[in-house]
Amino acid sequence: MAKAKENGAETAIVSLRTALESATAKLAEVAPKYLKVDRLVRIMLAACSRNPKLLECSRDSVLQFCMRCAETGLEPIGAGGAWPIPFFNGKTKRMEMQFMPDYRGLVNCAKHAECITDAYAEVVKGEDDFDYTLGLDPTLTHKPAKSDRGELVNAYCVFTLPDGTKRFVVIDTEEIDGIRKRSRAASSGPWVTDESEMWKKTVVRRAMKPFAGMSERLDAAIDADNASTGLTVKEPVSMPKAKTIEAEGTVKDEPEDAATTEDEELPFMKPSAKPNGAAVSAEEQDLLDVM
Repeated sequence: MAKAKENGAETAIVSLRTALESATAKLAEVAPKYLKVDRLVRIMLAACSRNPKLLECSRDSVLQFCMRCAETGLEPIGAGGAWPIPFFNGKTKRMEMQFMPDYRGLVNCAKHAECITDAYAEVVKGEDDFDYTLGLDPTLTHKPAKSDRGELVNAYCVFTLPDGTKRFVVIDTEEIDGIRKRSRAASSGPWVTDESEMWKKTVVRRAMKPFAGMSERLDAAIDADNASTGLTVKEPVSMPKAKTIEAEGTVKDEPEDAATTEDEELPFMKPSAKPNGAAVSAEEQDLLDVM
């Protein structure tokens, strides 16, 4: 039984490799120069070989995930890129791969677009020493408590503009709760398993808001993140204007009415993998080392 399962996995990997390699030219058409498509394919195959749940995902959804990577310029490596999340789609009755940008991936999109030169996010807990002022001479200080830091109360993102000017954005519990309630993923998924990381992603998204429209790749990453987290918005969310790769490697344009409003179902997921955005694990390092 085990041998048969192993042979089945090997066959699936070979089949997936063939499909991805046949799509490399189409991926390259939309990928930025700094994203090496052959590397993207190798990382994707390595991830699928290590995670059986990813290998169970439909071929179309894997190809679409890779197209999202090409559109945004993010590699499927988790921290600093995008998370390949396997989930069961109740409508199609099949496993599908969801594209979820890591918050550091959003930062990377803004950096590549030269909107900023650097950015980082942190969370603040109740026992931390934290203070900030706004106005003509804004300041921010944060000294985390050495132990028992308490509950989450704030998150902030500090970013550096191309001229060297530093700016920051701070959000509090009330703002986070309001945003969380707009998400259909509010009571499950990363909002539950990785709350601190979701606070960081939320404040990074807020910090990147002034750059909307300045970078198609950043806009595409944020739109894809809306879909993956089930965020409902009152204004239409324009999904990434990418080509759609079909299983046989052909490409077609997405329908122009691919906008989603708050009254429509968003492709919310029940993740089978944990997108924790933590420090790179040994497994992730293996993926990074795939050359």
